Amino acid sequence: MGFGYDFRRITTREALLDALGIHEEAFKRVLEFSPPPPIWDRPPKPETSEAVLDIPPFYRHDIPKTNVKRGHRTVWEPVQTKSEYKALARRLDNFFRRSRPGYPHDCAFGYRSGRNIRENAAAHTGQKFLLSLDIKDFFPSISRVSVASTFRSLGIQEDIADLLSRFITIADALPLGFPTSPTISNLIAVPIDEALSSLAAETGAVYTRYSDDLTFSGNGPLPKVEPVRDILSKQGFEIADDKTRRSTRGQAHYVTGLSISDPVQPHIPKEKKRRLRQELYYAKKFGLSDHFRHCGLNDEAVIQQEINRLDGMVKFVSHHEPRMAPDLQMSWRSILEANGMRTSFVPRGMMRRPFFFLIDEAEFTRGSEKVLALCIVATQHVENVVDQTQQVLIKVTNDLWADGNVDILRAKGLHFTDATEDTRMAFVKELAKMPFEVYVAYCAYESPAEYEATYLRLLSAMISRRLMAAESQHACLFFEQNNKVRQAELEALVQRAMADLSATNNRRPAMATVSFLVKPNPALSAPDFLLGVLGKYLASKPAPAGRPEPRERLMFERLRDKYRLILDVQGWTEYSRRNPLVPWG
Repeated sequence: MGFGYDFRRITTREALLDALGIHEEAFKRVLEFSPPPPIWDRPPKPETSEAVLDIPPFYRHDIPKTNVKRGHRTVWEPVQTKSEYKALARRLDNFFRRSRPGYPHDCAFGYRSGRNIRENAAAHTGQKFLLSLDIKDFFPSISRVSVASTFRSLGIQEDIADLLSRFITIADALPLGFPTSPTISNLIAVPIDEALSSLAAETGAVYTRYSDDLTFSGNGPLPKVEPVRDILSKQGFEIADDKTRRSTRGQAHYVTGLSISDPVQPHIPKEKKRRLRQELYYAKKFGLSDHFRHCGLNDEAVIQQEINRLDGMVKFVSHHEPRMAPDLQMSWRSILEANGMRTSFVPRGMMRRPFFFLIDEAEFTRGSEKVLALCIVATQHVENVVDQTQQVLIKVTNDLWADGNVDILRAKGLHFTDATEDTRMAFVKELAKMPFEVYVAYCAYESPAEYEATYLRLLSAMISRRLMAAESQHACLFFEQNNKVRQAELEALVQRAMADLSATNNRRPAMATVSFLVKPNPALSAPDFLLGVLGKYLASKPAPAGRPEPRERLMFERLRDKYRLILDVQGWTEYSRRNPLVPWG
């Protein structure tokens, strides 16, 4: 299972903030957040009031449910702490797997890597009888008190359990939209899954849960609804009675939107496939634009949204109906080509603050191979990164008892190669709390003559996706000056990527500029250290049995969630949270 995140070791608020990778100011803003009412319940602003820019920790999105009679669901979006919540979700999942036997329950199919709606439906294929139920307001029914109590039951100290539960809830309830909420819901639901699995076993039925969707199936009697209601009630949940449904094979026999009548595999419902075929038929016969105009759509932007929707439906059906995929995809491609159209995702975030890319390179050794690695640090808060870097440098160089050559640090800045182990760890602790994401690509090369081509290959492998994610008024790319790579080549590559995104009307910044920096420069310390930490990790050896993890691996683990993507360009292997990178040794 790799490195273990044992939250039971945390006994102080400061240690918790280190584990969360967040500063005290941001932590307090989260805990003190008072959720605003829905937009329709907010009083109008006085016409004379001055606009004050105040970015809250979370944005509220009230989304109407498919059945408007059921109202809306409220989704909360973390603004500046999304990466921290994603990292916490992974670390909590790691901790729960080690500390809570039975987590995640084998019957849980939602929010688990390698499992999806198809896997959930496949567990019920071919069964004659089906009972489907929904838990009413699943996430909002999970209270902060119950989360804190569950944390304490796993051995987390009481005051830490309280702080942690406050950090991952809003208005004392588990919010939709937080990356941590699915993980917490699967933990809270373990007793439900255990009890309902036992209930199903009494009649030989099959039970699965996909988030709030409960499904029982079998060829004989199925559990009654009342015992299910009692089990849920004991855990603080209710059944959404208007969504309870029983069916028999031959009727609408669906699990998480897929038909399970075929004993071999789940299928897309016939009506959905029929509608898709019909849309493609009319689009081919009359042309896409005329087809949509016949449907009452005349706005070009709306037509483009419909093209994107159709493209998504083709991909969805192709995934779940592999036999249909070749003909379906070929037909859709021919329709797009005949109409001179394509899927397009127009830039929307043009008023957002600029994105900064801090780019540095390093050379590693893998066996007998030389490996060139390129690192992109992406941030919209470069001033914070620079300021915190300078604070660490000032603290080290002003320390009368600091080891190492302080004069070199003053002359060259925070440079991984010149820093002592203590200085490295001090800066790594600060890097863990800085507002940025990291992307690395690496590739072996044989001779100095290949260096520039390899560097450009690595940049080309990452730049388009990074520019797409940086839709704003301006993307500023800062490269460390490198006499082995021509600056004109780097500028041309970036502009080609921008032109390609523009030609396909894809997401992108309004403009992108390239600048070159020379060390010492505090903006280059972050990518330099992140490459240094990665290189040490890749070359590290596992600890002997019974010995603690080596320092090189601990430093990387502290920053692991900052590395959003590590790409081996040779084999085009992507390493991320779901596919962790392991040392080469």
